[in-house]
Amino acid sequence: MNMDPGDNVATLGTAPLDAPLWFAQLLITFMFATGFINYYRRIWQVANNWFQDKPVYKWLIRVVVALVAIGIGTSLHMVGWLVFTNATGLMFHNMGLFVLTFILLDEHVTWWEYGLRVAGVADVWLMHHMDYFDRPEFVLSAVGAVIGLSVLWLWRNQIRFRVWRHIGVYMFLGICFWTLLPPHSAGLTVTPAIIIQGLSMYFVMVVVTAITLSRDHKLDIKNAVNAQLAQYDSLTNAKSASIYRRDVTHFFQEAHDDGHYLTVAAIDIDHFKQINDHYGHLAGDDVLIGVARSIDAELSRHEGQHSLYRTGGEEFNIVFVDVSLAAVQAIVTAVWQTVQDQQFDAGAYTIKTTLSIGVAELHPEDQSFDDVFARADASLYQSKHNGRNAITIGDLTLNSKVLHHVMATRTLISQSVLDATLDGTPIQAQEVLLARYEYDHDRWNFPSDFVIPIDVQLNYIRELLATGVTHRVMMHLSTLQFSHVETPARLTAFIAGEPMDVKLMVEVDHNIDVAVLAENAARYQQVGIEVGLVNLDARKSLATLKARLPYVNMIKLSCASVRDRYPEGLSDPQVQTWEDTVRPHHLKVVINGIENSQDAAFVREKLHVQYLQGYYYDRPELPRLA
Repeated sequence: MNMDPGDNVATLGTAPLDAPLWFAQLLITFMFATGFINYYRRIWQVANNWFQDKPVYKWLIRVVVALVAIGIGTSLHMVGWLVFTNATGLMFHNMGLFVLTFILLDEHVTWWEYGLRVAGVADVWLMHHMDYFDRPEFVLSAVGAVIGLSVLWLWRNQIRFRVWRHIGVYMFLGICFWTLLPPHSAGLTVTPAIIIQGLSMYFVMVVVTAITLSRDHKLDIKNAVNAQLAQYDSLTNAKSASIYRRDVTHFFQEAHDDGHYLTVAAIDIDHFKQINDHYGHLAGDDVLIGVARSIDAELSRHEGQHSLYRTGGEEFNIVFVDVSLAAVQAIVTAVWQTVQDQQFDAGAYTIKTTLSIGVAELHPEDQSFDDVFARADASLYQSKHNGRNAITIGDLTLNSKVLHHVMATRTLISQSVLDATLDGTPIQAQEVLLARYEYDHDRWNFPSDFVIPIDVQLNYIRELLATGVTHRVMMHLSTLQFSHVETPARLTAFIAGEPMDVKLMVEVDHNIDVAVLAENAARYQQVGIEVGLVNLDARKSLATLKARLPYVNMIKLSCASVRDRYPEGLSDPQVQTWEDTVRPHHLKVVINGIENSQDAAFVREKLHVQYLQGYYYDRPELPRLA
């Protein structure tokens, strides 16, 4: 008996899924998509990672994985077609379409691997339009598929982990597939209701995929960052100190067992503390980054196994594995010369620096890597002892004829005093200070008690006034300078000779004899020069100051002493005591030595003092030390 198409339609039925079954299939597709994504990505990563050093096996495994996925996707379509009737097969058709389109996002695939996946999609796409290739809808569907697949190929890296881009491209493919199906397609009698149900299932899987891939990608990035932080120094990108300890233990054991070379070069950046003190820590960081990059770039030009580690603030180590000492000497010399010839950009500055290096190799009697490093460290010390900017291998310093710069031991600097009660904390005055370089400790020191000739200070103040930062300047006087009868006249003559209205304050140590202070302070104040007491210690009783306060205009206390005396800030009675002490004399109170944000917060929140001074607000300019 013959059966016409109408009879076939009647047999299959056209009703969509009822609500409970539709919801159940939506839930199943959700779980299927979640599981398939996780398992397939793991398998794909294994296929890429297991055979890194065997490219033929790697590509073969990748092809097998792709073919298996295409087989699964095609089989699911066939199950939906041949096993289930009409809408009950919707879930399998969607699972198959999902599998075939999901693998289009595989990373690092070649054009022919992508073509293999496209062939799987095309096979199922054509299957659903079988016997209806003459319909305009088929042409539209095919054109849409070509557009969607082309977009995925060209921009898959920009689509893969971007949720909305991912959903947009894949839903475009889903719409092209479901809305343009012929009336009878692979066991389905296509109606608007069935199209909506089929498209909704595909939408669920697409959304799950987009969110899962985006979430996993962010997690991978976070894990990669954590791994980078654990293994590499975050500032210089040299390997970290913790990895250094792990690596050298392994290197030592291998070298000790196999009898091959193991050498370490211990490196210090010369005068790095001066760079920080002069230019600031941000500039110091730029120098660290530049030096590390220069060393790493030079190492990359030489053969052999060598690794750069940052083991301290300005300290680096290079470990050479199975490289002869002669070759190490050539490489280390090239590194030393490269850094010496380099200029490093650090903010507004261009800074030159040099390296001190100590080199040591493994000896048969060494019991651990620490024995090797101890000799390298001793050689490094010898390089420093010989004037820095040198390489020492064993007991021999290779470049002892290097000319060393002579650096000033003392210099004048200036530091601002700020008004905390005004917006922007503007500069109220500049104080002239003395900086002294301590060679033994390789650092700058700022003594609180010093004597500088008046003419030297006035010459410096003249240059300072020319900058236009402020017309108020504070200068230090010794007791002898302060009490000399000619000093007020000399300062008055200086003020008169300046083109601008200059305001001077002379500062004397708080231990100055009361009688000397009382006798001389009025002579300065009569000509418009204020007098201040410095180096006050807040830990001492206010009673020791009261006798001196009527004769001065300002007192200065260190932040450290105030915090030691009042760790929780001033209580109300203490505030009243201070006000009762300084208010009758209309004294300005300056807190200096504010080094960091904690000091600044303490002074601002606990003391409410008007005038502030310290490195936190104004790092003094030191002479260039390059």
